[in-house]
Amino acid sequence: MPGVKNQPATHKQRWQAVNLKEFHPELSYRQIGSKIGKSQTFASKWIRLARLHNSVADQPRSGRPHKLNAKAIQLILEAAKQKQCKSAAAITARVQQKSVLKVSVSTVQRALRREGLKHLRPKVVPILTAKQRHTRSKFGTAAQRTDTVCWRDTMIPDSSIFRMHSMGKPAGSWCTHATRGTVGRPKHSLGVHCYMGMTYWGVTTLKFVTGTHKLAQKYINPKTKRAFTGVGSKEYNDVLQQHLIPEGKRLFQQAGRRVDKWKLQQDNAPAHKTRENMQCISDNVPGGHFLEWPPISPDLSPIENLWAWMEQQLGDREGIHNTDDLQCRLMAIRESITVTQLHDLFDGMHDRMKLVVKLQGSHIGK
Repeated sequence: MPGVKNQPATHKQRWQAVNLKEFHPELSYRQIGSKIGKSQTFASKWIRLARLHNSVADQPRSGRPHKLNAKAIQLILEAAKQKQCKSAAAITARVQQKSVLKVSVSTVQRALRREGLKHLRPKVVPILTAKQRHTRSKFGTAAQRTDTVCWRDTMIPDSSIFRMHSMGKPAGSWCTHATRGTVGRPKHSLGVHCYMGMTYWGVTTLKFVTGTHKLAQKYINPKTKRAFTGVGSKEYNDVLQQHLIPEGKRLFQQAGRRVDKWKLQQDNAPAHKTRENMQCISDNVPGGHFLEWPPISPDLSPIENLWAWMEQQLGDREGIHNTDDLQCRLMAIRESITVTQLHDLFDGMHDRMKLVVKLQGSHIGK
């Protein structure tokens, strides 16, 4: 947070500096600045300008005046809202059609940036059916009725896959075609698959499961007689009993919460919803399963924000040469998760639920 000296100055503070110098000429600019919570430069500047102009109002700046007036800027903003105007060049052409104003593309770009706009691609989200939107809205309504304390006594488990090579677009730089660099990327990047549970009070350790490169496969599909390529019901049952549930008890006990009332909130992955695993949760988690999670709703889950943060911390994977290095880096990143991050995510759950109800079940963009 910026200090007091960096806060925008008011006219009152400017006059305070002027009056202090007038009635106490023995004071230095440094002393005046200290008395009003501003810098020495601030005091000397406004005392000098008050003597020169007999005013502390902002004076017109020197140099060429702006080519765009308020009306022109409004015209640019209206053009930017049009669906067919997706580029600065298209907005410029639209403005020139609607007025006699002759502006360049770069002038329009600067005007848009000054108004706080950026050229962003739309976020790709799954298409929701009317029934799915209704289910999401219904879930949001039910979740809003729960007390904030309920979320603080809830564990949210989930899994995520991390690759050795970043699959996002590489960062750009200003260069010529001749000096443009290259970034190598394999067609199929090796990775690891891990489970983690998050609570208001901390996160569980990472549990690496099927989908992790070189992990011994001991879970066999009884139908095909081959090893599972993803986490099946039996493996998730072991993850629950040997990892998530004991870790959940430890986290709530360390936080001084009642270990006889905590709940578990999982998504609708097929392996999660089998009869055996729901019975396991009912038998071993005192509060049982919290709420029925709606389908295609990762945007409602705060743990997705945590996975995205961990992916961001991995960065360009410098120093990661194999999946063992990747596992070690992920465990180190997991150690750096702060309680403040968890508090912010859980305390924002009611806002998420309120927003999904307001949008009638559409994606909330979290």
